[in-house]
Amino acid sequence: MIKLIVFDMDGVIVDTEYLDFQLQQAYIKEIAKEPSKLTHEDFSQLVGRSGKDLLTRIKKLSQLDLADEVIEQGLQRIEAQKYRKESYLPLFRKDIFAVLEYAKANHITLGLASSTQKKYILEILTNCGIKDYFAAIVSGEDFEASKPDPAIYLSVLKRLGIPSEQALAVEDSPSGIAAAKKAGMQTVAYEEKRMNIDQSQADYVAKDMLDILEYIKSL
Repeated sequence: MIKLIVFDMDGVIVDTEYLDFQLQQAYIKEIAKEPSKLTHEDFSQLVGRSGKDLLTRIKKLSQLDLADEVIEQGLQRIEAQKYRKESYLPLFRKDIFAVLEYAKANHITLGLASSTQKKYILEILTNCGIKDYFAAIVSGEDFEASKPDPAIYLSVLKRLGIPSEQALAVEDSPSGIAAAKKAGMQTVAYEEKRMNIDQSQADYVAKDMLDILEYIKSL
């Protein structure tokens, strides 16, 4: 029996992962030595990455030995563009309410594990009216290693006192799926076909939140 569901945010609760993908793609083409040689598959390596891992991959794709500070400034600009909306409701997957209410009615604890800065996480969850559903909200900015390192998921499990075999993660990116699996959790992937990412390591790939709900009920 599942006692905990831990959601990723970008690309799962709100459709911001694809926006991030487009902004990162534009930034790398702007700085890259040979932008015309970069493929869609090259850019798909960035999905769900953050921290030092993201910096390393951007350097590799750009073929430039840029200082970390320079790349970080570019990423801060991207983040400002990504999170400048007055409302996230157009990007909010409202059918998540069916999952949240089912969890509440069946005494399943809810957590959130996102690589995004905490201030943006709280802003988005509040704007979408779902912050109070979550017993633990954890940001990747609190960890040295980013997904696919399992630290963020292990932190949620420890904080809530629920063993990994009784927990389910809802993710979208390969790095997020890997992080949850390394933490010993069952993992559902929210299907994403626009960015050519590999979601095959998930236990189940769901087309929407209602599909996720049916999977949860089957466990």
